[in-house]
Amino acid sequence: MAEISGAQLVVESLKREGVDTVYVLPGDPVGDIVNGCAQAGLRMISMRHEQSLAMAAQAQSYFTRRIGVAIVASGVGQTNTLTGIANATVNCWPLLVIGGSAELRRRGMGDFQELAQIESTAPLAKWTGLAESPQRIPSLINLGIKNAMSGRPGAAYLDLPAEMITGTVDDSEVVWPEPVADPPRPLADPAEVKKALEILAQAETPLLIVGKGAAWSWAEEELLQFVDKTQIPFLTSPMGAGMLPPDHPMNVSAARTQALQGADTILLVGARLNWIFHFGAPPRFNENYKLIQLDIHPEEIGTNHPADAALVGDAKMVMGQLNEALDETPVVFGETPWLGSLKEKVAQNAASIEPMLNSNASPIGYYRILKEIRDVLPKEAIVVADGASTMDISRQVIDIWYPRHRIDAGVAGCVGTGVPFSIAAKVNHPDKPVVCLQGDWAFGFNGMDIETAARFNLAIVWVIFQNGNIDKWVRNYVEGVEDPNDFQPGIRFDMMMQAFGGHGELVERPEDIRPALERAFNSGKASVVNVVMDPGAGRRQQQFAWLAREGRMGY
Repeated sequence: MAEISGAQLVVESLKREGVDTVYVLPGDPVGDIVNGCAQAGLRMISMRHEQSLAMAAQAQSYFTRRIGVAIVASGVGQTNTLTGIANATVNCWPLLVIGGSAELRRRGMGDFQELAQIESTAPLAKWTGLAESPQRIPSLINLGIKNAMSGRPGAAYLDLPAEMITGTVDDSEVVWPEPVADPPRPLADPAEVKKALEILAQAETPLLIVGKGAAWSWAEEELLQFVDKTQIPFLTSPMGAGMLPPDHPMNVSAARTQALQGADTILLVGARLNWIFHFGAPPRFNENYKLIQLDIHPEEIGTNHPADAALVGDAKMVMGQLNEALDETPVVFGETPWLGSLKEKVAQNAASIEPMLNSNASPIGYYRILKEIRDVLPKEAIVVADGASTMDISRQVIDIWYPRHRIDAGVAGCVGTGVPFSIAAKVNHPDKPVVCLQGDWAFGFNGMDIETAARFNLAIVWVIFQNGNIDKWVRNYVEGVEDPNDFQPGIRFDMMMQAFGGHGELVERPEDIRPALERAFNSGKASVVNVVMDPGAGRRQQQFAWLAREGRMGY
């Protein structure tokens, strides 16, 4: 019989579970795991900060529908992943973080980097586990992946004390579980499917809302079939973009406010009535609309608005059920006055931003920068957006043509995701252009990891919207003291990328944006196009504020 170490058990477990890419920051006590994974042929993406690698690993899962894995050192190395763990859980993305920790036999003695890692992580994760014997490691990794992937996905954390990693056991004592299978795809109750179509058939002003849960389910074919059969107007959440063609005649995303306010019946697919959709409440929504809700998580049904039909199940499967039921009970809307009014609003909104898209004003505004990006990007490009105004305004300008080709902060509103999300996008789609639209504030969170992109020859193009402030506050000085919302103007982020061996461009005039973008995409290198813009620029006037806070801004 042979001895096998805890580190070797981790490596072999990940291989058996089909993991091929791991995001890491080596350190004590996980060095043997990291080196063992590399020697075993896994693709190891070493990054400069644990928050960044935890973000990249969860984006890995979104692009692949497989578990994203991060391995980090003990103590503060592990606690640096907490924001990533929270973001994965809130956004319903599977993530497995494996963290080293202080030795069990010295807990409570002040061991090196001894922190309450399990206790601090548990409230933010879907599952946590602690290895108390090396031979349990395969079972715990298996259990963590199963919990992260099943039902509503989320983050799992496995704590590996140092002596569990270095300790050895006889390989005959190790029980190897069957690898985690693809998560079940439950069907909805057929009675609820029938009820849903009965309700929909009575609608005069129907609306389909598609969220990123549908994108996670890969339900794009079923959704398109449903829209083509019913001719129902639709709009998408930010990451639901691309699930249906943006040029589809039923797309009314650009008339979102009017569509939400006017719909008497809403089919909600893989989206939640949280702050992104204004809690499903008036005045953003109709006072008494009927809700047909499709979600894999039973507890989500009826949250913030009663559900008249509850379709609990996997979005891809349940949309298939609805399509089959339509063959027996057709529901068709088509060219109605409701659709006509929404199309009219779409045209009005497009016309309202046209002057800003074509503005030659200097300093430059958001819309002109985004127009130039839009005109350069091919349809297959993956768009990563990070930073409040940059993220919000880009949705108005840049169409997304394919599923899972836009990724942004999501439900947690987490600034700083752009750099790691972009790295994961390019790691998984090396043949597709990847562009990251990022405010200078957002870039500052994980900006050092552009070196990771340069080191791994990941030809990502970062466009930094440098307005030198937070949240569109216009730069001003009071008695010589800088406003706390302000940053140093004119920072040369482009030179930072050049120092790492990538391509950098500084842009200060609108006519220089497109040539700089073209050079960046043609360089074949990780690139930064650093656009110095108007510090007071913002989005076009909105009927409602994006966030309602009493005493600050209202619906």
